[in-house]
Amino acid sequence: MTRWPTLIIALAGCATSPPPEPATGPRGLRASDHLELADQHAALAREHQSVPEETAPNTSTLPWVRSWDTSAAHAQAAQAHRAEAAALEADYEEACGTRTPSEVAMSPLVKYAIGGWPTTTGVILYLDASAGPPDRLLADMKCHRAWMMLAPSGMDDCPLDLPDLVVDARGDTDGITVALIVRDPHLVEELHRRAQHEIETGAALRTSTAR
Repeated sequence: MTRWPTLIIALAGCATSPPPEPATGPRGLRASDHLELADQHAALAREHQSVPEETAPNTSTLPWVRSWDTSAAHAQAAQAHRAEAAALEADYEEACGTRTPSEVAMSPLVKYAIGGWPTTTGVILYLDASAGPPDRLLADMKCHRAWMMLAPSGMDDCPLDLPDLVVDARGDTDGITVALIVRDPHLVEELHRRAQHEIETGAALRTSTAR
């Protein structure tokens, strides 16, 4: 009894396996992740296109066996990942304009948050008045949120990196309050933890700067 069918199926499964996706943040793959996957898919497309026909097993005695070329699928996947990366980069340019990475790398919440309290759907943070006016603060937070989607940045504890986040800022010359709300109730405790981390990180930073 021949074992060709089992071998052919196993080889086909190995040949069409997509590259493993990198670890991702809660909002999905970063632009750099998409570009890395695009390069991998493009390499697989070239590899599949260059396989000589004579390397394929002789399946003439197995009329029910069929084959296909996956190079086109890999090329399409590469194009899709490049489009996703371009969209994230466009979001960053729209949100941040000509700001430099050093200007947007630190979360405004770390810079200005001086206190806060949890709610059933998120947190309320109290920020120093220098964080305002509210419109500028919202723009700063939107820019930082877009910057985090460019590449892994060590911002695993930033509350602004949570998905489906609702942000509201209001205040005056006495201070600014920011409400952060997550639509997914399973993320409320995580938002509480991250917000507390921002407050503590900001306090430690200001203490070290004052010395």
